[in-house]
Amino acid sequence: MVGLCAEIHLILISMQELWIGVVEVLTEPTIVDGDTRAFTNVITWATTASDYVDSVTAVFTEYSWTVLGTENERPVASENGFSEEITEIIERAQQNPKACIFTTFHYYPSKPS
Repeated sequence: MVGLCAEIHLILISMQELWIGVVEVLTEPTIVDGDTRAFTNVITWATTASDYVDSVTAVFTEYSWTVLGTENERPVASENGFSEEITEIIERAQQNPKACIFTTFHYYPSKPS
């Protein structure tokens, strides 16, 4: 049974591909204006949209950030014409099978009460 589980795990890993999505996140207050909510694009390896969300949530939790929501999760291979910033992190992620890389955080007015 252990051998079968290991084989299934290897098959699932080999099925992974790079995914991109927009993630809304809650962080510590920014130094400049104290805002706590932002959105960012995130690239990570996944097999499904649900897998994408799980991966992003796990990594952001390590930073003590909270994922408030995600949208437009999709495989990177499904489109082209990404911005220079996103193209750069896609290239970085392709070299790292455990990558979860995000772009610039775009904060919006959201000071904690």
